Amino acid sequence: MSGFVDFLSTAGYLLLIADVYAAYMLFRLIRGGSVTREAGAVPFSLGLVAMGLGLAMNVEWPLPGPFNFIFGDPFLLFAVLLLAAGLEMLVFGNLNYVEGLAIPVGLIAILYGIVIAYNSLDPIFVWGMFMLQGLAGMFAGPAFTNSKKKYLLWIAFIMIALAALLTAVVCVQTSFEH
Repeated sequence: MSGFVDFLSTAGYLLLIADVYAAYMLFRLIRGGSVTREAGAVPFSLGLVAMGLGLAMNVEWPLPGPFNFIFGDPFLLFAVLLLAAGLEMLVFGNLNYVEGLAIPVGLIAILYGIVIAYNSLDPIFVWGMFMLQGLAGMFAGPAFTNSKKKYLLWIAFIMIALAALLTAVVCVQTSFEH
């Protein structure tokens, strides 16, 4: 008996959960709180699940044609980013070094968003999701690293909140279309 895993919906919901958690952590910093070691358990755990899903998408090719690479590759990079952030938080209790990884991963997400715009049936939402996720990642890295600069925290929070909203729209669409 074989099971069915909707790779796109699962990946989207993992991304949504990570967005909501990042927005929560940014809001804590905006209100004067801090990032603790224990807070790293969530991104690290999500990263482990995302890594398994991303590897499966790249090895098993569950999606039609080029969609395996279009969605699988950036999702695998997202998993690496989550694992790195979670590990840095668990070990050091802060996010000082993951910024160097967040910016290139954000840029890659934006590039894949451009590719998706040309290969998707509903390009506006998916393109927007990738663009906002990429920009959110690029702003979140410096915001977490420079948490004393409130304007960076607010920009990152707004970008991640918008990315989460668009990701939720895409997730609902993909969940019920499959």
